[in-house]
Amino acid sequence: MKRRVCFVAPFGLGQKTTVWARTLPLARALVEHGWTPTLLIPPWDTPADAGRAWMDHGVEVVNVQIAGGVPLTTHRLLHELSALAPEIVHIVKPRAHAGLVQWWLWQRRQVGRQTPYLLLDADDWEQAWAPVNRYTWLLARFLAWQEEWGIRHADGVTAASRWLVERIRQVNRATPILHLPNGIDPPTADGLHWTPTHGNDVLFFSRFVEVSPTWLATCWQALHARRPQARLLVAGAPVRSDLGDAFRAAMAAIAPHAAASVEWLGYVDRAQLAEIYARIGCAIFPAEPTVLQQAKCSVRLATTLLAGVPVVASAVGEQRAYGAGGAARLVHADATPETFAEAVDALLNTPAQQASVSEAARRHLQEQYDWRLLGERLHEFYEEVLRRDRVS
Repeated sequence: MKRRVCFVAPFGLGQKTTVWARTLPLARALVEHGWTPTLLIPPWDTPADAGRAWMDHGVEVVNVQIAGGVPLTTHRLLHELSALAPEIVHIVKPRAHAGLVQWWLWQRRQVGRQTPYLLLDADDWEQAWAPVNRYTWLLARFLAWQEEWGIRHADGVTAASRWLVERIRQVNRATPILHLPNGIDPPTADGLHWTPTHGNDVLFFSRFVEVSPTWLATCWQALHARRPQARLLVAGAPVRSDLGDAFRAAMAAIAPHAAASVEWLGYVDRAQLAEIYARIGCAIFPAEPTVLQQAKCSVRLATTLLAGVPVVASAVGEQRAYGAGGAARLVHADATPETFAEAVDALLNTPAQQASVSEAARRHLQEQYDWRLLGERLHEFYEEVLRRDRVS
């Protein structure tokens, strides 16, 4: 008999990556293990989806109506859960609508009502985003409370990074925890694929929070001095518009000659990536050893490595694991911008190493991060949790 699990998302299938790049692939993988997954979404960020439902490779995707604000939207999510009667409710991020659903179900449990097992998925440390997003003090405190309350009141937790596993253990030592990084789908014949071009251009995927503006400007100045023909392609939209301005200003002030060789591409889609890959010699993933960077598990790094793009990355958080075994040229977490630039220059100078890194990356990702493998781990974790008593 099929067993039902419901994932409750905090937002929709828009530019925010968690739901479409993590939750949905995991749900698809569970179908092979006898589960009937449903993904419940409050699509406040994709309002055109409100009220729509469809099947996605065995996963029922349900977007509830969002009229009436947070209380009514949360009520609709709870109504759907009541009708579906799943064995497991897997909360996607302990915040917003999803966090409120977890809170309400736990309250029902306290008054003796039967409830599903409550699991929590953490793919970030949400409190680290408060200063970046400039939350008010009151909102920041509420979200911090909601995050830690959710961890303490879960029958099990899945965590995308090793840093999160350790942090969650500090908050709740009793609950079972599964390290479940972001994965990849096997490459297809028509998928994005980097081929050696002897190019000098360098691609940097950024949300403008990985390193400081000064760090990037200093790094690019050092690399440009070694390779004046190279261009830096910065792809991605800043979390806040003023962050983009700060990076441009720092580049102009610190590296005025090199600044003209920077292309600020903004958000790029899949069609643009094929053209960009044809230009570059490598991609870079610098990251300063902050909580924000240690906690996350970069989907973009995974897909870039899968495409065979040679990568130079800071050995910070999950980047160290993704780049292990020669899958990336890893640079020490505390390396200076100049040292990072030296590593990029060395990789670009050695086409044989570029090819070696490219092949190692594809092999490592397929062997260690296939969603089917990760879905099997999640299935086994569900079985473990179901054998335990619920949190009370």
